[in-house]
Amino acid sequence: MKKKAIILITLIFAMTLTACFSENAKEEEIDGALKVLNKAEAAEEEAVQNIPEEDLHNTYIEPKTMGYDNASPEDCTVNASFTVKDFNLEEGKISFSVYEEEIYDAVEVSLMQIGDTLNINGRELVVESIQDVNGDLKVNGGIEEGGAELLAGSGGTYRARSLEDAPAYLETGRSTLPLSEALTISDGYKDASSPKTATFEELEDYLDGLDGASDSFNYLTTTIQVAGGKVINITRRG
Repeated sequence: MKKKAIILITLIFAMTLTACFSENAKEEEIDGALKVLNKAEAAEEEAVQNIPEEDLHNTYIEPKTMGYDNASPEDCTVNASFTVKDFNLEEGKISFSVYEEEIYDAVEVSLMQIGDTLNINGRELVVESIQDVNGDLKVNGGIEEGGAELLAGSGGTYRARSLEDAPAYLETGRSTLPLSEALTISDGYKDASSPKTATFEELEDYLDGLDGASDSFNYLTTTIQVAGGKVINITRRG
């Protein structure tokens, strides 16, 4: 399309310099210009159509997952969100939403090309441009331009960046699990340097002491540790 516009502008400019041409001559020049444009456009379309199928890159790139089983998870530590209301003290259980950080295999990312599809920040992004900025990657201009960003991580990985300039997470499910009698809680919401602690026996008093914003636990600062199918630790950073 850009080539077509350039050819048209050039031909029109040349025609305006020839002021002595007759009206018929001008019409002939316009007809000639249109024929040239049509040929150029047809050639461009033919070139695109004749690209070998094997040269069209269309790889699907998605985050690695830890394979968390919502109903019967293996021993693990996950980022979680929940509120005080999600504790069921009568049954000794807690319900929580599980979040996983968007982490990508560095090998897959290194092979990413124009035309690939990147699953990132909860959407599928067709790759139109890739810019390397000191090892980090801006896809389609980066977040500020409606694209995405991948930050070089450790252990042969890339991490997705969020709008808040923090690691990006996706909700992967919701679990309801029993609380272990060996449960421990470390809560640095009010004072990260001296977190409040509680045990299973102290849980009711601990929950009663939470009010306002402190009764909501966010996945960016909260982790739940599961062992033997039970919750054995809840940690909230300040």
